[in-house]
Amino acid sequence: MMSEAKYSTPWLQQWLEKSHEPSFQSTLDNIGKFGWEAMLITGKEQSSSFAYSVGLYDTLDFPELITVGLPLEVAHSALSYAVDEMKAGRDLTKGRYRGIVGQVEVEFRPVAQRWFRHVMCRTDWYYGYGKKEIPSLQLIYPDLENRFQWDEGFNSYFRQPMLAPGVEDGPSEKDFWAANDPGSSLFNWKFPDPPHTGVFLSKSVQEKQEPITYVSHEEKDGAWQFLGPKMSDGGGPVISCFHHPVDDDRSLEELSDLPLGWYAVREKPGDSWERYEIGPEDNE
Repeated sequence: MMSEAKYSTPWLQQWLEKSHEPSFQSTLDNIGKFGWEAMLITGKEQSSSFAYSVGLYDTLDFPELITVGLPLEVAHSALSYAVDEMKAGRDLTKGRYRGIVGQVEVEFRPVAQRWFRHVMCRTDWYYGYGKKEIPSLQLIYPDLENRFQWDEGFNSYFRQPMLAPGVEDGPSEKDFWAANDPGSSLFNWKFPDPPHTGVFLSKSVQEKQEPITYVSHEEKDGAWQFLGPKMSDGGGPVISCFHHPVDDDRSLEELSDLPLGWYAVREKPGDSWERYEIGPEDNE
């Protein structure tokens, strides 16, 4: 494999002198052969899938690249086209570029180091886990009408987390951070329904006045309910993203296989869940 190497830097050679697990060795071999490698990360939802580069800054003195939310084959191609643009001498931070993602234009914006270290993990490993400030750019794409998410009329389906320095975290940024945080339920989502599915909470549970002691998975429409000891506090149901109550109480993950038409109860948090099939009397 080393005979095929086209790129060689002191940093890369230092790594190649050590033994590595097969995946990491493959990364080093690809950097030597192509100058970089694309890491393709499949998320639980399309919006949390992403692709990023490893090695560009070392071998070609280019910023590393990342894009979030594109189908991974499209993302891989987009990163390759962006590398070709830089090889042609173009500064990606100036203006917009067409032909990188379909027929729309794209922009490139800097990536904050906190995001670099949190999500571009293989790249962070390659450069020594924080030993260097690594310049990186996020490829940002518009909707199909070429409107970016800061433009009026933007189709929110194409919204991406903004990873630039100084950007205040909104829902997209918080969700993407959580999806890459081992301490979050989004990192290893266990339920069959997506984490942004709407579920029903009693108001007292939503306001954290009561713990969840009753969970149902309705057979008719697949709806989930999370209630406290009072069951209904008179305030009516509150709709929440599925992952919010699970983040607040990770013991709910024990019910990820609760079948349609069943419910589970416990006396208090820490107790074992007892499961029952929902009968006609329960529906009443």
